[in-house]
Amino acid sequence: MKAGRLTYLLFFALAWAGCLTLHAQDFTAAVSKSTVGVGEQFQIDFTLNGNGNNFSPPSFSDFQNAGGPYQSSSFQSVNGVNSQSITLTYVLIPRKEGTFTIGSATIHSGGKTLSSNSVTIKVVKAGASAQQNTTAKQGSSSSSQGSMSDDQVKQNLFIRVIPEKTKVYQGEAIPITIKVYSRVELQGFQDATMPDYTGFYCENVPQKGQMSLTRENVNGVAYQAVVFKQSVIFPQHAGKLKIDPATAQCVVMERVKNNDPNDIFGQFFGSVKKAVYTIKSEPIIIDVMPLPHTDKEFSGMVGHITIKSTLDKSTVKANDAVNLNVTVSGDGELKLIDSIPFKFPVDFDHYDAKIKDNLNVTPSGVSGSRNFSYLIIPRHQGNFKIPPVDFTYFDPGKKSYVTLNIPEMGLDVAKGDNNSAAVTVNAPVNKEDVKVLGSDIRYIHTGHMPAYQSDDYFLYSLPFYAGIFSPLFGFIVFLFARRRYIELHKDAVGLKQRGATRMAKKRLKTANSFIASNNKEKFYDELHTAINSYLSDKFTIPVADLSRETVTNKLTEKSVSTETLQQLSTVLDNCEFARYAPASVTGNLNEVYESAVTLITKLEDEIAR
Repeated sequence: MKAGRLTYLLFFALAWAGCLTLHAQDFTAAVSKSTVGVGEQFQIDFTLNGNGNNFSPPSFSDFQNAGGPYQSSSFQSVNGVNSQSITLTYVLIPRKEGTFTIGSATIHSGGKTLSSNSVTIKVVKAGASAQQNTTAKQGSSSSSQGSMSDDQVKQNLFIRVIPEKTKVYQGEAIPITIKVYSRVELQGFQDATMPDYTGFYCENVPQKGQMSLTRENVNGVAYQAVVFKQSVIFPQHAGKLKIDPATAQCVVMERVKNNDPNDIFGQFFGSVKKAVYTIKSEPIIIDVMPLPHTDKEFSGMVGHITIKSTLDKSTVKANDAVNLNVTVSGDGELKLIDSIPFKFPVDFDHYDAKIKDNLNVTPSGVSGSRNFSYLIIPRHQGNFKIPPVDFTYFDPGKKSYVTLNIPEMGLDVAKGDNNSAAVTVNAPVNKEDVKVLGSDIRYIHTGHMPAYQSDDYFLYSLPFYAGIFSPLFGFIVFLFARRRYIELHKDAVGLKQRGATRMAKKRLKTANSFIASNNKEKFYDELHTAINSYLSDKFTIPVADLSRETVTNKLTEKSVSTETLQQLSTVLDNCEFARYAPASVTGNLNEVYESAVTLITKLEDEIAR
C-alpha cells in the first residue's frame, strides 16, 4: 500500500516538474549558414520550446522563398525533465549581394506574444561564398539526408513521368502526367527539375489550387500520390524521341527513436525531424511514326476537327464590307492552322484573317476552336461565287487523312451609291475603280501671285545646278544603300543573330506588361521564352534542340564570365520553378524583370568582345 502511494506521488511530482519545464518558453531563429552566394539556398528555422499559434514570419523581400514553411515538432523527457518544441522552417535563396537582416518573427504562446531574434546574412558572389558558418543555436529539425537507404527510398518514395501513350504519329497529342508516390510523411518540395521535352512542342496544363493527395495502388502496394505537373506534348519529327528524367527534392518528416535509457517518453514516442530526399524518374522513349504519304494538300493538322463557315450577309452593295467567318473546332494543335486557302474572285478586295482562339489545355489534351474572320469588299455589282475549299488533316484514330469541304458561297452585289466616298463603274475591259477625290475641280486663283524681278535669272544659278545634279546624287546614294541592304540580308544567319537582342527586348517588354496585373505564370512564361529565343537566335540553334549543356558550351567558347553563366542559370531555374509550381512563387516581379534585362545586356556585351 505504501509502495503504491509512493509511486503515485513520484509520478505526480515528475508530471508537475514537466509542466513547469514546458512553461519556460523560448522562441529563437537560426540559419544553416551565415554567408551564402547569390542563388545559393540556405535554411532558417524558427523554434519554440512549447506550444504556440498565430505564427507571423518576417519579411523575406530580399530573398526568394524556395520552400516553406515546413513544420515539425518533438517531445522529449531526459532525466525526468520534459521538453516540447515546434520548428517552422523556410528555404531561402538570396537575390543579390550585400548584408541583409531578417527581422523578428512572432508567435502567440502562453497568453502572450513572443518575438524571435533577428539574424544577419552576408551574401557574396555566386561560387565565392566563404566557409559556411553554422549558428550556435540549432533547431530540433534539420534539412539533411534522412535515415532511409537508397533501396528504402525507391520502395517508399519515387517520381514517375507517365505518358498516356508511347507510340504515336508525328504531331499527335500526348498527355503527360508527372506524379510523386509516397508511403512516408511527405511535407512538400524544395526544388524540382522538369524534362526539357527536346523534339516536342509543349503546352502546360494550368495548375488549379494546391496539390492534392490521392490513394493509388502500384504493383499491389498502396501509395499516396500527388500530381506534380501535367502537360500536353506534340512530337515534331519521327523517330525514337527521349523524354529526360524529372527530379524533385522531397521534404519528409521522419520519427527518430531516442535510445537514452533515462528518457522514458523519448523511447516510447521518439522525436520528429525533417529530411530531404532527391528522387529521379526513369527516362521515357516515345516511338513517333511518320505520317503516311498523300497527294492532297495537307494542312499540317493532326487530330480530329470540324469546320463551319458563314457569310454575315448574302446581299450587299458594291464597296460595302462583308465578313466571312470560319470556325475550326476539335482537338489537337489547332495553332498550326494559320489560314484557310480561299480563292476569292478578282473583283474582291480581301485582307488577312483576324484570328481568335478559344483553346483549353486539359489533362486529356488540347481542344477548343480557332476562328478566322476575313474582311472582303466587292468592288463591282454582279452575282459572285466564292469557290469551295478542301481542307485535309490527319486523324490518328482512323490512321488516315480526312478531307473536309467548305461549300461554295454566293454573294449578290448591287450597284453602289453614287454619293459614297468611293464609287465604281463598270468598264468594258478591266473594271478598274474610279474614285471621286473631292479635289477634281481646281478653282481660279484670284489672290496675289508671286513674281520675279526682271534681273533675277534662274538659269545657271545655284538652284538651277542643284536641280540638275541632285537626282544624279540621289540615284548614287540609292545604289549604295541598295547594295548595302542586299549584303546585310543575304546572310540570313547573321541577320538573325543581329536581331536577337531586339527580339529579346520586345519579348521582355511583353513580359513587363504582365507585372501590373500580377499574372506571375504568364510573366515567367514570357520571360523564359525571351531568354531561350535570344539564345536560339544568337547561336542559330532551334529552340527544340536548345539545352543547358549546349548553351553553356557556346557561351564558354565566347569567353562569357562564370558570373554571367551563373546568373543565366539562376534566371532559368527561377522561370522553370515558377512555371511548374506557380503557387509557390514569391518576390518582386520588377526585380526579376530588371535582372533579366541586365542579363541580356551582359550577355550581348561579353559575346561581342
